[in-house]
Amino acid sequence: MPIDHLPLTYDECRARFRRAVTVAGLDLAPHTIAARGRDGQDLTIDVVQIGAPAPRRALIVQSGVHGVEGFIGSTLQTDLVARIDPDSLPPDMAILLIHAVNPWGMSWWRRQNESNVDLNRNWQRSAGDPIQNDAYDELHPFACPDTPTLPSVDELLVQAMTMVEERGMTWVKDGITKGQYRHADGLHFGGDRTEESCRILEHLVPERLGSAEQVLTIDLHTGHGPNGEVTFLSDQPPGSALDQFLHASFPGFRIEATADNPDATTGEKSGQIANSYASVLPNASCVASSVEFGTAPDTEQLAATYLESWVHRHGDPANPEHAAVTWNYRCCFTPDDSAWETVSLRDGRILLDQAVAAVATG
Repeated sequence: MPIDHLPLTYDECRARFRRAVTVAGLDLAPHTIAARGRDGQDLTIDVVQIGAPAPRRALIVQSGVHGVEGFIGSTLQTDLVARIDPDSLPPDMAILLIHAVNPWGMSWWRRQNESNVDLNRNWQRSAGDPIQNDAYDELHPFACPDTPTLPSVDELLVQAMTMVEERGMTWVKDGITKGQYRHADGLHFGGDRTEESCRILEHLVPERLGSAEQVLTIDLHTGHGPNGEVTFLSDQPPGSALDQFLHASFPGFRIEATADNPDATTGEKSGQIANSYASVLPNASCVASSVEFGTAPDTEQLAATYLESWVHRHGDPANPEHAAVTWNYRCCFTPDDSAWETVSLRDGRILLDQAVAAVATG
């Protein structure tokens, strides 16, 4: 039965996904992480492979890398399980669904994991030292203030605009979003070691897809882009092979190259998961895109993130004002808006069908 609304909780997401897998007669592989959920429950990354057990070509669809953004991705994965006929796939093709990469973040309505690490800045962190983001050092004091009460959003925006005037928008944008490795309590912290979720993916992807020669990864996110629109992000320059592939395979959707593109509306990032699967699939030609379902304007997202970060560090869940901050943050990245849900589910089904077709005919 088609899904027409989003769950509110991680538990409901997992239950619905698992039920769809059972009804479809597929095998589920749960990977339990050490952290516990909001109600003390166990947390799992759930994996399902549809189609060939040792595929030559594969589609990876993953959700919840940024936990609070995971609800639309989970719902679309559940919907795809219910809709897909495994016999319709080419005999050498598989679809690998990775549900809730950051289950702790989904349970607690946080972007980060249980260690305040942005998993999409953490890939193979233990393998070596990352390039440091010196700009963030200057931004951190006002981005993560240690005030005794909720900080002022107006002061944040004034300070941000002052930095834009002094250093330029690109410097500020990259400083905030690229990923940083010195401030464990800060924004987009990439960690000081490879986190458990990333370690699980580092092993399960080559174990499942080691035979693959072609792999397309669709990493489902929310937040970036115009409200109600889908944007495919490419980490390659405009006109690159990846840019051309995305334009050809996903007609009707916005395609944005983030590298060497003066018109990019988001900065380049380090340690991303989907873009790094090639490192564990050396025999495969790998392409990937972070697919964003647009929600709120950038300034609204920044303000919501600023306040939620303070509440996480200093707040009291029983305080109604602090609880309201958490709810507003959740709605900023998974809107409590039936019209947004309807459009996102419609477009999500279309883009996943296009992704299946791109791999099946490639």
